[in-house]
Amino acid sequence: MNATGSPTIPIPLDVGGRIRFGLEPRRPYTVRARSEHFVVCTRHRDFATTGEFVYTVIDWRNGIRGPINVIGGSADVSTDERCRELLADLEAGRWEISHRNRVQLDIFDRDES
Repeated sequence: MNATGSPTIPIPLDVGGRIRFGLEPRRPYTVRARSEHFVVCTRHRDFATTGEFVYTVIDWRNGIRGPINVIGGSADVSTDERCRELLADLEAGRWEISHRNRVQLDIFDRDES
């Protein structure tokens, strides 16, 4: 999609809280890790066995969300520790949100834990 967004003022999101996005309002994500600039969110993959996740990363600075820029967009987000490592790599500039698979930030609603 190669969406472009605009800087977005971060809203308070607690780790463990749930968030829904406009493109998939019936599939809530869980906030797994957050920093000043990014939020890593996951949900269970549809029709998958236990422990398989879909993820998205919110980038507040650019007003976008999506997977990171690796082939297939996959990242290990199976544990909170792995999510924090992904977050650290994003903050350090080792990864970025995929240019090809990003969408404009589309927060529909949130439920705090």
